[in-house]
Amino acid sequence: MRQTPLITLDTQFFPDEMIERPRLGVIPSTAVCELYREIHTHSKKSLLLKSLDQFRETMAMVLSSCSIKTLIKYVKPIYPDARCSIVLDMFINDQTLFVLPVVDKNNKPIGLINRNKILETFSRPYTRELYGRKPILEFIETSPIIVEQDKNIDDVARILSDTGPQSISDGFIITCEGAYVGMGSGYNLLNAITEQKNSNLYQLAHFDSMTGLPSRLLFKDRLVQSCSHASRKNNGITPPRTSVALLFLDLDRFKLVNDTFGHHVGDLLLKEVAQRLLLCVRMDDTVARLGGDEFTIVLPRVKNTKDVAIIAEKIVTSISKPFNLCEHEVFIGVSIGIALFPNDDSGIDNLIQKADTALYHAKGNGRNQYQFFTEEMNQAISKRITLERDLRLALEKDEFFLCFQPQANIQTGRVDGVEALIRWQHNGKEIFPADFIPFAEETDLIIKIGEWVLRTACKQGKAWQDAGFPPMQIAVNLSMRQLHQANFLECVVETLKETGFDPAWLEFELTESLLMKNIDKTIVLLEDIKALGVKLSIDDFGTGYSSLSYLQRLPIDALKIDRSFIQGIDTTGTNLNIIRAIIGLAHGLGLAVIAEGVETKTQLDFLHKQQCDRMQGYLCSRPLTPIVLEEFLLERC
Repeated sequence: MRQTPLITLDTQFFPDEMIERPRLGVIPSTAVCELYREIHTHSKKSLLLKSLDQFRETMAMVLSSCSIKTLIKYVKPIYPDARCSIVLDMFINDQTLFVLPVVDKNNKPIGLINRNKILETFSRPYTRELYGRKPILEFIETSPIIVEQDKNIDDVARILSDTGPQSISDGFIITCEGAYVGMGSGYNLLNAITEQKNSNLYQLAHFDSMTGLPSRLLFKDRLVQSCSHASRKNNGITPPRTSVALLFLDLDRFKLVNDTFGHHVGDLLLKEVAQRLLLCVRMDDTVARLGGDEFTIVLPRVKNTKDVAIIAEKIVTSISKPFNLCEHEVFIGVSIGIALFPNDDSGIDNLIQKADTALYHAKGNGRNQYQFFTEEMNQAISKRITLERDLRLALEKDEFFLCFQPQANIQTGRVDGVEALIRWQHNGKEIFPADFIPFAEETDLIIKIGEWVLRTACKQGKAWQDAGFPPMQIAVNLSMRQLHQANFLECVVETLKETGFDPAWLEFELTESLLMKNIDKTIVLLEDIKALGVKLSIDDFGTGYSSLSYLQRLPIDALKIDRSFIQGIDTTGTNLNIIRAIIGLAHGLGLAVIAEGVETKTQLDFLHKQQCDRMQGYLCSRPLTPIVLEEFLLERC
């Protein structure tokens, strides 16, 4: 007995209209039958489709190369010497017959007889008497479309489209090694093409074209099915007998790979990540790609959350291993947020939101780790949403204001500069920058807030000069998001022009660590700013990772020693040496030195001895509102 070949897809088929595979795909049952026939015809061995790529390639071959033999309809042919009256009767007796194939004695097709042509001719008076006994030879159309039965459906469609609409009506002759085997209908061909295209559209809608994983639409459907199944199993029992774990994944440093090696390597990386994820989960789990570097995993029938943690840990370990792509060794990480149904929420949309919330915390806590959702996370997110809403309204409500902290010349004691510091008066409370600036820097809000600070500081500086106060350097903190916005330079020029403030008295402060990101582009931007006459300084110097070679290239005017070094002057000998080195380095490069956070006379005396140029801190003054600062300046005159 001949063994029937098997088509194995790691689990059994579902005998349905569409055959759904949680990990391998969705294919029309007709395509599977065609695949089965091909295997049955050419091999007696079982075919095991183990990998996603092998499955996709095999099914793509079947779907794209379906031959027209599935469209064959046998129509009994006639010979060219058949009498016209016999052919006429054949058309009259069979209303479904539109064409008759004509073959020679060797069963080779030589033409077609068109129904309309015959009936039109013999509808005239005396035509049957004149032509009835004559052979059909003169009515034969001798240039029909003839194709071999193994011809691809798409190829035949192109042939028919080139010959015009009549070929759709007449159909085409199908042969096997040149011998007539049947007719093909143009209309059936169109239906087959439509079915094939619908299958392709389904594939495009439900599966990611790059990785072959389920896309967002199919992921949501799988999640709903898994949760519905869990609900039936639990039947309202608390705690639930079974849960569904939803994992949201985001690749760490993927953008860096794309920017460094190009999108081709980035695409290869996504495919490799997909394969590794599939190897980390069970056979009936769903791995999906939502887009970009975002993936999701649905784990049904979870009995213990420890099992979910084991899988998450396995994924983190797997993705952390190097990827060898186009002769490049690439290292990335993955952050994972996990929510459980119905433990964390019984609503699908809420469950997705909570998994995303857990992912946000995993990324915020250092990346390359997993986090289970907790209610504390929800409260933090609610607070964050409220903060964003209030921040967006703060500019409209005029809730921001500036304080200015004086900077004094250490050698003379004269106040020759101030730093503009933003404050937020909200619901009767003063909110300090540390509580809202980091969040603003993660969003586009920092751009609008930064523009407001720059405009307000310049306007205030001009007002002081117009009031007769000696010109002072006004320092404004600048974020890298502001610096790298496309129209930043134009914004500065427009602000200076609008306020009438002399750019020579404006100074931008940038942190050391931010300056070192994309250093070459940053240097070009800073040189453009310097060309306006604006001064530049590095804030919090000593806490980052400046390269001395880059420090020489940066078009800066001053270094601000971080307050953490100044605070240790009284107690830590190491800090003394660091401060001496920074001051010596800065002066060697022709840069001024500003010490921030000076609070004691001991600190001031040491800085004076080391010839530090300026100081800023509570020993001189705390940040002051414009009116109070004016009084402070008048008292020191």
